[in-house]
Amino acid sequence: MSDTRSWTAGVAVWLALGALTAPAGYLAQRAGLPAGWLVGPMLAALVVALLWEKHPTVPRWGRVASLAVVGGVLASTFRPSVVPMISRHLLPVILVVCGTLVLSLGAGLLLPALIHLDRRTAALGTLPGAASGMLAMSDPLGADARLVALMQYTRVVVVVVTATLVGRLGLEAGEGSAQSTVQGLQPAPGGTDLLVQNDLTTYALTALVAGIGAWAGTRVRLPAGALLGPLILGISLEELGVMHLDWPQGVPQVAYLVIGLWVGLLFDGDSIKRAGKLLPVMVLSSTCLVVACGVLGWILSAITGIDPITAFLATTPGGIDSVAIVALGSGADAPLILAIQMLRVLAVIAVGSFLGWLWS
Repeated sequence: MSDTRSWTAGVAVWLALGALTAPAGYLAQRAGLPAGWLVGPMLAALVVALLWEKHPTVPRWGRVASLAVVGGVLASTFRPSVVPMISRHLLPVILVVCGTLVLSLGAGLLLPALIHLDRRTAALGTLPGAASGMLAMSDPLGADARLVALMQYTRVVVVVVTATLVGRLGLEAGEGSAQSTVQGLQPAPGGTDLLVQNDLTTYALTALVAGIGAWAGTRVRLPAGALLGPLILGISLEELGVMHLDWPQGVPQVAYLVIGLWVGLLFDGDSIKRAGKLLPVMVLSSTCLVVACGVLGWILSAITGIDPITAFLATTPGGIDSVAIVALGSGADAPLILAIQMLRVLAVIAVGSFLGWLWS
């Protein structure tokens, strides 16, 4: 009887937390916050953690399931059609992607020398793009997920503000960009090149891919294997033309909410004080990184002839969803922007995985 009561009480607690954090995610998304379904619940859970000393933590199976969904979401952003787009400007694109990673890792190495911060947290917090992926990898790699979240989303906010200002006030888009933008952001077509086209079948196979990928990734002990397994398997299936991964509406949002809950419930009074002390340095670091990447964008524009706004948005350090929205409103070449951004996301995941292997 006591076990039944304990289980019932636990379910009631998590239902209450879900009822509290879901509106926070919805409001954050409506307000236009980057990754609102993650950030909103994270902030709500943070408040709960500060007010409730003996609060629960998200169980491991909940985190693994959420990471598997996020891995599938990242894989679904891949399009085989981006390969010829990048190949036309392969060398400068590779140099820009590598330059962005070097600048970010340089900032990650510099921060521990300026403030009291371990190198793992600094590296994962400064790697650009794939913020949810870096956050998911932080705990398995021994980094402080709270500070990784703060650093990643501080940078995302700085990027969104600067990209919006540049898109509306600063640079000129190339001719015909708006048309290619609208076409390039449409979902993967249900043409004959895909073996799986039925929506229900796609949803079921996406869940199967995520489950198998998460199992295999953790089985072979990949860093953040629950995330990387579905990502690698999903991209392989996308490239082979077997299927386009897709989740039913609401599933990614629930996964982001669970990860936001997990991070928010990690905080306590001491960690909040520490984060507050580090925030000014993080804002300055993020601003310098955006400016440095803007210089790389200018170089890319000068070498390839790509219009300046497209080059700037293609090289700005994340997040890919926010940059895509800015690209739509600016008339920039969104397919090319997303191609370069997705290439960097894959590079960031690879670098994060290598660092995890190196540290282990």
